[in-house]
Amino acid sequence: MRIALDTMGGDNAPEETLAGALCAVEKGWLKPEEILLVGPLERIQDWLDSKGVDHHVFTFEEGGEKGEGRFPILNADQIVKMDDSPVQALRQKPRSSLRLGFESIRRGFAGAMVSAGNTGAVVAHAVTLLKSLKGVKRPGIAVTIEGEAGPFTVIDVGANIQPKPTHLLHYGVMGACLSHEAHGVAHPRVGLLNIGGEAGKGNVLAKEVQQLFSESDLNFKGNIEGQDVFLGVCDVIVTEGFVGNVLLKLSEGLSTHLLHVVEEELAKAGVTKETMKEALSAIWRRVDYSEYGGALLLGIEGVVTICHGRSERRAFSNALGLAKRATEQEIVRKITERIATTSEHSSGKEISS
Repeated sequence: MRIALDTMGGDNAPEETLAGALCAVEKGWLKPEEILLVGPLERIQDWLDSKGVDHHVFTFEEGGEKGEGRFPILNADQIVKMDDSPVQALRQKPRSSLRLGFESIRRGFAGAMVSAGNTGAVVAHAVTLLKSLKGVKRPGIAVTIEGEAGPFTVIDVGANIQPKPTHLLHYGVMGACLSHEAHGVAHPRVGLLNIGGEAGKGNVLAKEVQQLFSESDLNFKGNIEGQDVFLGVCDVIVTEGFVGNVLLKLSEGLSTHLLHVVEEELAKAGVTKETMKEALSAIWRRVDYSEYGGALLLGIEGVVTICHGRSERRAFSNALGLAKRATEQEIVRKITERIATTSEHSSGKEISS
C-alpha cells in the first residue's frame, strides 16, 4: 500500500505536511516507503536532508520501485493555489502536486491520496481522473465529528452544492457504510438535516429525499433539526454540500469561541494556566478537527482524504492514518456492494440519475 501526499496543499505547506509524514512514521502507522511525497523535488529533498531522513526519486516511468526505509519523492513543479479555479487548475497545471498525486492512483502506484489543498480542485481532479463507483453519479465529502454519544458522520460538507434527490440517497448509503466499517455501528441511524423534525417538512428536494429514504433499506430515523446534530440522535446526517459546509465551519468556529470564553472566565476566577490546560485538554481534543485528520471523499475509485486548509503536522499524520484504515477496511469495495444492494431493493426504480 502506498499513500500519495500532496505536500503543497494547505496554508502550512510543505513544512507541516512533511512533518506530518514523519509523525505518521514515528507513530508506526506507516513506513517511509508507503508515503509518496508529491511536490517540488529540491524543496522536499532539502527539508528531508535537514532532518537526516533518507529519500529517493520516484518516477512513473521506472515503475515506482520501493526503497525500503526511504521516502519516495514524485517531482511536481506546479502548485494549485487556494484561490485557483478548479477547472482551470485541472487544465492548466498538468504538473501540479495535486494532479500527479491523483495520477499515481490512476496508474496504480498508490491506493490513496491526502491533500489539504483547494477543496473544489481536489474534487474536480478526483472526478476527472478517477472512476466513479458503479451507480454513484456524484461524490460526497464525509466528515467525522465528535458528539455527545461519540463520533457521527455528516455527508456532504462541500462536494455537491446542487444535488439531486438520488445523490442524497447515495450519501446516506455511503455514510452508513462508513459508520459501520469505521466506527463499528451495527445498524447506523440515518437522518436528513431539515428545518423541522416532522415528516413532510422542507423544500421539494427534502421531501423527495424523505420518500427515497423511507423506501430504501436504510435505518432512516427521519428529519433532524440543527439543535439535534450533536445530541447523538443519528449516526449519519445527510445534507447538501452548501448546508453541510456551513454547518461544519459554524461548528468549528462556535466551539473555538466557547472554549476561549471558558478560558477567559476561568482566568478571571484565578485559575492558573497550568490547571486550566489540564482541565480543558480533553475538551479541546473532542472539538479539534485535527483529531480525525480529514474528511473522506466517497463515491470514487480510490481513497481520498481532504484535510482542513489550516492543518498542521498532527492533522496530516492523522489524515494519513485515516487513509490507511479506509484502505485496509476496503471502504471503496464495500460501498460499491452496498450501493448495488440499495439498487436491487429499489425494485427497478431509477436511483442513479
